[in-house]
Amino acid sequence: MDELARVFVTLFDAKHLLSPLLWNMFYREVEVSDCMQTLFRGNSLGSKIMAFCFKIYGACYLQSLLEPLVRPLIEDQAPSLEVDPARLATGEDIEENRRNLIALTQKVFDAIVSSADKFPPQLRSMCHCLYQVLSKRFPQVPQNNIGAVGTVIFLRFINPAIVSPQEMGIVGKVVPQPVKRGLMLMSKILQNIANHVEFSKEQHMIPFNDFLRAHFEVGRRFFIQIASDCETEDQGSHSMSFISDANVLALHRLLWNHQERIGDYLSSSRDHKAVGRRPFDKMATLLAYLG
Repeated sequence: MDELARVFVTLFDAKHLLSPLLWNMFYREVEVSDCMQTLFRGNSLGSKIMAFCFKIYGACYLQSLLEPLVRPLIEDQAPSLEVDPARLATGEDIEENRRNLIALTQKVFDAIVSSADKFPPQLRSMCHCLYQVLSKRFPQVPQNNIGAVGTVIFLRFINPAIVSPQEMGIVGKVVPQPVKRGLMLMSKILQNIANHVEFSKEQHMIPFNDFLRAHFEVGRRFFIQIASDCETEDQGSHSMSFISDANVLALHRLLWNHQERIGDYLSSSRDHKAVGRRPFDKMATLLAYLG
């Protein structure tokens, strides 16, 4: 599935057809989902394609966004960010730690919402496709659709880089455990802003609800910005514009080896009656001709 996602994104992007690919993949994902909370949580092809897009199109953006914010925490004497009373070290002031965590979260949040103009165009297109598909599937709750885009962006893209900056290539040094813990706590606050949800179960996080409420609307405006339709002047200028023989052969092999599963997948679609078997039959005939 990972290889198929890589090949699809590479080939469709090279043909300047990334948006139609994303639309169809996301439409299928949303079509079989009963609610927004379960979207892109599994190992579907849509999830894999989204993850691959985040990886290849978003790496430079994340590095330039987060490295200046995370590196000082590693190189300098970072203030304590622990806010769980059960984890406090002797002599630590929990109120001071809360202020430290809020200050850091504010700094990172401001950097994120100020970076809309630097958000990669391919990911902007992906967010736009997702928003349009959600609006078609759940027209009765338009305000939740943009929120779902924000949830995905933080859950699958920004927060993993915050929580694991060394593993994601943001910084080259090992992150000390106290700093890693602070980054994890910050990611929880950012995720709840994206989810538009206050803390309720974790008692030590409830004091941050005022901070959440104060930033819900700013976060929503950022999500609207990055989900707006974006036509770049030269969408074909990036490094994915060349189709290698290896990718073509990989696609042929994947289609050949999984013809039966593809047929089952297409026949299970709600559009099967309208479309019929013709597209699948044409593909099978072409594959047989190519060998």
